[in-house]
Amino acid sequence: MVKVGLTGGIGSGKTTVSNFLLDYGIPVYNSDSKGKTLMNTNLELKNNIVSIFGERVYDNGILNTNLLSSIVFNDSTKIEQLNNLVHPKVAQDFNQWVGKNNNKPILVKEAAILIESGAYLNMDKIILVVSEKSTRINRVSKRDNSDLDSIEKRINHQLTDYEKIKYADYIIENNSSLENLKLEVLKVVNKIREVN
Repeated sequence: MVKVGLTGGIGSGKTTVSNFLLDYGIPVYNSDSKGKTLMNTNLELKNNIVSIFGERVYDNGILNTNLLSSIVFNDSTKIEQLNNLVHPKVAQDFNQWVGKNNNKPILVKEAAILIESGAYLNMDKIILVVSEKSTRINRVSKRDNSDLDSIEKRINHQLTDYEKIKYADYIIENNSSLENLKLEVLKVVNKIREVN
């Protein structure tokens, strides 16, 4: 089995690439959505988040992601504290997921900060999705109804594509059509299958 890390900056198109991978029969673990689920369901994690960020970050037991984002993206020590709580739980959950899917030849872990968090060290191969900054900002503002300032802050908390490229085994450019992107994804999948 090959464990493949899939990463890219916010708005680069990681989730679209993940959907194409699923179309090609490859299971994908979405770290960001799993992290959000765990922040709402894992009691130990919830208690730890409340102890650092206060009870106001939960409304009737449900995480107020907008409030938490506004706290952490304005303070690099707070984002680090949050990551130190969430990442070990996600890693544990991912390992359980791998165990359940160990009959598959390729498994993919999608994570926005795969490299920044050190999770890339547990992967056999890394796919990096890159896209022009203006395109990324446009996508995120449409997707999240976010303002330019908050998008810029989120981008600045991630490594640049230039810094991430040195960790990548495969680079997928996502600046044109979806049809083109799907073909690029298939090329990468075939390369991984050839090697293994």
